[in-house]
Amino acid sequence: MSEAANAPAAPEKRRRKSGAPPTSSIRPGLVLWVNGVSVSFDGFRALNNLTLELERGELRCIIGPNGAGKTTLMDVITGKTRPDTGGVFLESSLYDLTELSEWEIARMGVGRKFQRPTVFQGHSVLENLELACQGPKGVFRNLFGGLTSSQKESIDESLELIGLEDHRTVRAGLLAHGHKQWLEIGMLLVQKPKVLLVDEPVAGMTHQEMERTAELLVSLAGSRTVVVVEHDMEFVRSIARKVTVLHEGSVLAEGKMEDVQKDPRVIEVYLGT
Repeated sequence: MSEAANAPAAPEKRRRKSGAPPTSSIRPGLVLWVNGVSVSFDGFRALNNLTLELERGELRCIIGPNGAGKTTLMDVITGKTRPDTGGVFLESSLYDLTELSEWEIARMGVGRKFQRPTVFQGHSVLENLELACQGPKGVFRNLFGGLTSSQKESIDESLELIGLEDHRTVRAGLLAHGHKQWLEIGMLLVQKPKVLLVDEPVAGMTHQEMERTAELLVSLAGSRTVVVVEHDMEFVRSIARKVTVLHEGSVLAEGKMEDVQKDPRVIEVYLGT
């Protein structure tokens, strides 16, 4: 299949949802805008007219009780779940991401790391990063055709960022849990995401690994927007610049961590439990 067949349709040919706003109405400085998204599953409202604005280069933490809609929100942004209403817009693009496939959304610059690391266990750290690189012929190019100088540079940068330079020849299956998590983040970084979604990154980590992960995520913001969904409140406090609290599919509160944790509504439904 040709590259043209795999590419997203031209903006003027892509159907826009009824009521979706024109790109010109997106506020300058935003990298991602979730606009009035609702999702229902068998009568259960997982997201309820949710609107979320993410600034370019920010580090945002999303918290909330179980069932608040955190995972569904990530699923909508990445194309895994189609919303009933609303749209998701990336920077100045004319595309509504909810009308694109997961693959198309990833190619446009939205990367997602799930809670459990998904790496190629039988391959080395370096090979995992090579396989993750984008290229005109995808995996087959990386396996059999070599990498471009730009891709090699991106891999070296990612290895330095995630702190695995000395582990490049180690098989991924032999890595410690924290190292696997960092490797998967590195596999996303080589794809040059504009937005990096990270789901419960410190689950199962040692205290030392948690500290290193906090440093890593803070260092990644600025060059890209980083969104962290996490239940460990100590970890959230260590990295939070701005926090969004979800409850019953909507934004309950948003702002600095020190302000949000004093909000009586947040204490009642989440922090006080």
